[in-house]
Amino acid sequence: MSEALSQPIAAVPYVVIEADGDHHLVGSRCEHCGATLLGMRVACAACGANDITHIRLADTGRIRTYSIINRSYPGVPVPFIAAVVNIDGGGVVRGTLHGAIPADPIAEVGRPVRICIDDTGQRDPSGRPFYSHIFRPVEVSA
Repeated sequence: MSEALSQPIAAVPYVVIEADGDHHLVGSRCEHCGATLLGMRVACAACGANDITHIRLADTGRIRTYSIINRSYPGVPVPFIAAVVNIDGGGVVRGTLHGAIPADPIAEVGRPVRICIDDTGQRDPSGRPFYSHIFRPVEVSA
């Protein structure tokens, strides 16, 4: 396979794929009100100002809420965990939480996670892999 065919493609516009493997999420910060939003915006969704700075978002966050999905599209293995994560430093993102289905779902709210950019398992017609974000629980020592 050639180098061009192995270069991953971002599955969503707020995932940045770097040639050196330093993949990350990008966001926008409003210089007027300080809101941090997922993706590259031209105006602030919070206050409407257009004084926006594009930033690299943190690769850590905390679970805001989630749901265990038991029914999905054909070819999507279930169950899986759909989560909403508050990104450290600002921003909110939805995605899939990897790992075992928890016995006590309520205890998972607030749990720290790492935001990873990984292969989705899907390919474009030429065979290039699509990459997107997933969440992996961070083990905390007591």
